[in-house]
Amino acid sequence: MEAMNDKKEIKIFILYLMERIGYPLSLKDVSSILYQENLASYFDCGDCFTELMDANHIVDSGEKDEAGDIAYIVSPTGLKIATELNDTISPWIKEVSYRSAIRNLSFFKRGAKTECYKTALGNGKFSVHCEILERDKKIFDVTLDVDSEKEADKILFNFPRKPEIVFRGALALLSGDRNYIFE
Repeated sequence: MEAMNDKKEIKIFILYLMERIGYPLSLKDVSSILYQENLASYFDCGDCFTELMDANHIVDSGEKDEAGDIAYIVSPTGLKIATELNDTISPWIKEVSYRSAIRNLSFFKRGAKTECYKTALGNGKFSVHCEILERDKKIFDVTLDVDSEKEADKILFNFPRKPEIVFRGALALLSGDRNYIFE
């Protein structure tokens, strides 16, 4: 992917990305997403992030990340800019960067919780319901009918341990991007 060189474009993208992710992020989080996808250099990202803070488009959320770094959110004026200028960002860049964020920010860091339970259907069959809630918003919801309680119990055991793998797999297969599973 080609890097963005225009600071205005990088700033708009940072605001868009932070708003799309929907929860507080540290400078390190934002920089790693842009750097890993080769969208901007670490230094350009840092400069742009600082300029956005100075202009009060990004503000301290009052939270800290796992490393103890300040986590930031987009301010109302930053949101207005992100909304009005979001069309200037390539749809492909938006999608690739969002997937990178999903891949690299752990579900639990993002405030995700899982719920999973089984219901007997009769004849030895069970229905298993699994969902992922991210900051009280349902992002994954599936119900499977299985042939035995043993199979249902395996799902109940495995799903809460690696929900991001299930989510990524479903997203990849349903979107037709099988390579996404292995990235």
